[in-house]
Amino acid sequence: MTVNPRVNPKKLRPYDEPPKRRRTLIPDGPDSAATGFLVAAALWLAFAGGLGVLAIGLRILPFELSIPFGIFDLGFELNERRVDVAFVNATVYGWLTNAGFAAIAFMTPRLTGRRLAFEKGLLGAVVIWNMTLLGGVASLYVFDLGPQAPLAALPWLIDGGLAFAALIVTAAFITTAAVAMRGAYVSLWFAGVALLGLLGMLGLEATIGLVGWFVDLDDLLEALASAFVDRALVTMWLLGMAYAVLHYVVPRAASQPLAWGGVGWLTWLTWLALAPASVLAVLVDTSIPVWVTTIGEVATMLLIVPAGLAVGNLVATMQGRWDILFGRGPGAMAAVSLCFLFAASLVEAIGALRGVRMLVTGTEWTDGAFIWAAYGTFTFAAFAIAEHAIPRVLRRAGGGGLLSSAQLWLGFGGAALAGVALMGAGLAEGSMHLAPGAAAGDDLSLMIYRGFALASFGLVALSGLAMLTNLFLVYTSARPIAYIVPGQPAAAGAGH
Repeated sequence: MTVNPRVNPKKLRPYDEPPKRRRTLIPDGPDSAATGFLVAAALWLAFAGGLGVLAIGLRILPFELSIPFGIFDLGFELNERRVDVAFVNATVYGWLTNAGFAAIAFMTPRLTGRRLAFEKGLLGAVVIWNMTLLGGVASLYVFDLGPQAPLAALPWLIDGGLAFAALIVTAAFITTAAVAMRGAYVSLWFAGVALLGLLGMLGLEATIGLVGWFVDLDDLLEALASAFVDRALVTMWLLGMAYAVLHYVVPRAASQPLAWGGVGWLTWLTWLALAPASVLAVLVDTSIPVWVTTIGEVATMLLIVPAGLAVGNLVATMQGRWDILFGRGPGAMAAVSLCFLFAASLVEAIGALRGVRMLVTGTEWTDGAFIWAAYGTFTFAAFAIAEHAIPRVLRRAGGGGLLSSAQLWLGFGGAALAGVALMGAGLAEGSMHLAPGAAAGDDLSLMIYRGFALASFGLVALSGLAMLTNLFLVYTSARPIAYIVPGQPAAAGAGH
């Protein structure tokens, strides 16, 4: 037999070569959507941290800038209120909502044992949500903000785009989890109600804006509606997702089932009853019956009940595994979130007292309470799920290193101190309003509080950069690890 020396015989045996992997234009592998939302969340956290520093800085050194476009009487406007509103929107819609969507995309298949539906559609939702929000944040520096509360200040067209993206996420969640909801773990019920709350509030705000485009609505009606939406997004969406994430992460971090399943359901029921009612507390006007506002105030105070139930249940779940509290992984971050959860609920309860509310309304007390809730409770719940999920969605051995420690301690110290400083400034400012000519150095004392808050919140911004850097390094340089397809049944150690 004659052999051609120019031919490599191995090339004639295709079974010796691994099959070439086809890559689609839009990834649809397991956890693709969770990865997309996590990356977007980390970018928004870094951006929101910078806006927060700028917002506090403008209270110390006021500065305004106006650049007219020359058409339709529009222009770029930079001032304290616009930066404040942009900071709140970047924090809630950018950082925390992307993290919440990532948590849903990550938890749902693991709790149901089914592949997440509409993976490609969810990747479309990643693009729609973030591109729409980017345009919305930019619009805050151009269009008139009117009487709207911060989370309701986006134009109605932007609200519609966000609602469409939220509808895609909700449809994927319902399609995946519907058949398993009867016996589902409590985290799925928290996440499901929270998603419906987000979708409902975005749809309501878009509808009001659309109607206002054709009909001249009363400013008071718009202000009350926007305050309602602003408060409902916090108590229904953000708080609901915090409970969902904490009940998911803590049992896994402790490698033990949830201590008391019944208490978990009681937490869900009390939150479900009190969170919508607490929204009524912001409807303060002579046209609103006093009993309506009173119901909201009482419900706000009682929100400390589900917080206490969750803290007690999840701390009991850690029993025998106290070492995780002194680590730098998801368990430690969840523990910090639990501390802020109870503290922020207590602050909200105190602020709902009418005497306190009259003292601190319109002051920086509300900003300090927001920092504790958004960058304490909700951010550390997001940190916990991200620290747990990143190695699993990226298939890399990462997390728990120096950057995770920096993320934990910078975020904890910065949020705690910035919140205290702003609440102190609010109390001082409220006291000044009661006695306008009491002291000549009151403005200086406010500047001291604000300067301390600025320095402290700078640590939160650095914490966001640490998370973004950690995510980049895990993806680019960490060792690859084996991956378990989310379609497999959930682990028994998860407590369900």
